[in-house]
Amino acid sequence: PSYLVLEIPPPMNEVVKAYRARFDPARATLPVEITVTGSSGLGLLTLGQSLRHVADCLERFAARQAPFMAAFKGVERFEKTDIYFLTLEDETPFAALNAALGRSGIAFEPSPYPFRPHCTIKLRLEPDAQETLELLFLEIPHAPFLLDSIALYGLADANHCELLCRTKLRGAPSDSAPSSGT
Repeated sequence: PSYLVLEIPPPMNEVVKAYRARFDPARATLPVEITVTGSSGLGLLTLGQSLRHVADCLERFAARQAPFMAAFKGVERFEKTDIYFLTLEDETPFAALNAALGRSGIAFEPSPYPFRPHCTIKLRLEPDAQETLELLFLEIPHAPFLLDSIALYGLADANHCELLCRTKLRGAPSDSAPSSGT
């Protein structure tokens, strides 16, 4: 499976790595990112597309998308799962970006889940009651951070991934509303 993500820069990525090291050490070495396609909204990339095609579409998209600021809000758990994740103060720019990626020329599989931008901190392995409380009441830094890099990762398994391509968001601020990329 392949996912498009917005990479979280330092120093905030170090904060997330520390959360993962504490609650899910197997995932602590994975890239720190906000998932924008693959797990909700737009699904996984449709098989049969060349990496060159996807990378070209992503380059055109990124040329029109301005970097933007984000901040974490808290921790939630996806219903009926053991996935705990960081939520965002304002999901609006992420929803617009997800919708625009659907018009970028990249083909995606359908997803049964509505779009929810998130940064996973614990995946699977049900925590005990104490750990659940610690996760849900984790003190989250609300400092804003700049999202200026979008990447495509292939996930070999829950704890290993491969960077397939990456590009910088470089649209002008007046072009900050995600566009079609075509």
